[in-house]
Amino acid sequence: MTAHLSQLTASARRLALVGLAKNTGKTVALAALLRELQAEDRCVGVTSIGRDGEEHDVIDTRIDKPRIFLAAGNLVASTDALLRASGVAHERLTQTGVRTPLGEVIIARLAEQGAVEVAGPSAAEDLREVGETMIGFGAEHVLIDGAIDRRAASSPDVADGLVLSTGAILSTDLEEVVARTRDAVELVRLPVAGENAAEQRITVTRRLALDAEPTEIATLLREHPQTMTLQVEGALGERFLEGLLAACKDLGPPTRRELRIVAGDPTKVFLSHRGPSWYRRQGLCIEVLQVVGLKAITINPVAPQSHRFDSRQLRELIEAAVPDVPVLDVLDRTYLALAK
Repeated sequence: MTAHLSQLTASARRLALVGLAKNTGKTVALAALLRELQAEDRCVGVTSIGRDGEEHDVIDTRIDKPRIFLAAGNLVASTDALLRASGVAHERLTQTGVRTPLGEVIIARLAEQGAVEVAGPSAAEDLREVGETMIGFGAEHVLIDGAIDRRAASSPDVADGLVLSTGAILSTDLEEVVARTRDAVELVRLPVAGENAAEQRITVTRRLALDAEPTEIATLLREHPQTMTLQVEGALGERFLEGLLAACKDLGPPTRRELRIVAGDPTKVFLSHRGPSWYRRQGLCIEVLQVVGLKAITINPVAPQSHRFDSRQLRELIEAAVPDVPVLDVLDRTYLALAK
């Protein structure tokens, strides 16, 4: 372990922190990063896709949630009701016009240190606007609290850096945790599609990507026998990929060919049963136009109300599976010693 989380993420002006499930330690990682940035006297802005920073888990109240502590002078995007309930003195800087179930999102500067609950936008466009507004008010870094099932936080339009949080909550089987983490990283780091002026591309409309039957896809491929690349508008899901495989099988040689499937970015690719490497072995190479740089992986070796793994063993196994990404346990004594 050679660097703090703040050092690993220093190049990201807008950083998304995303958990692969609840209780993977995402908010713990956010809290650690906030402490490090505040020790460096950095002005930080914090927002969330959804709600975070509450005292107890909203599903299982037996689980205490880590609080989000901000220093005086830092910025937060939340609702007026939650900021008033925090009891922390603050200055309202602007109203965003973004509505949430908890009220309109406002941007405020804290007048004193304290714990706050954050409730931010759910749409990528709104998240981007809120982040840029906080930067305009002096935030050197904007930290975006996200979740794997709320993908807007890790869109390249919103963030330029990403921290993934994983942990024991994913499975009682250690190897399964490692495999699911590896698959998530593979999806986040899909290859960027290269440009080729002579290349012929088929544009796959949103309707076709969502609803097309294999016969319709096969007809499309027959009509464009020289095309090797399919550019997908909107979401790319397994239904379309499975239909594409069936269409390619029906075509048979010599019509059958390897294909590149290009989506906008990893947040537009929805895979749950098989990873990108499996489809690549079947002749479908999934690529994207933009990616967000993965800066670090944080782990939580404890599954609340259940089991735990050895932190060092979990870190080492994930490091072996994803050898070029730093893996940290921000509560482990070795990391805490480093952070002093």
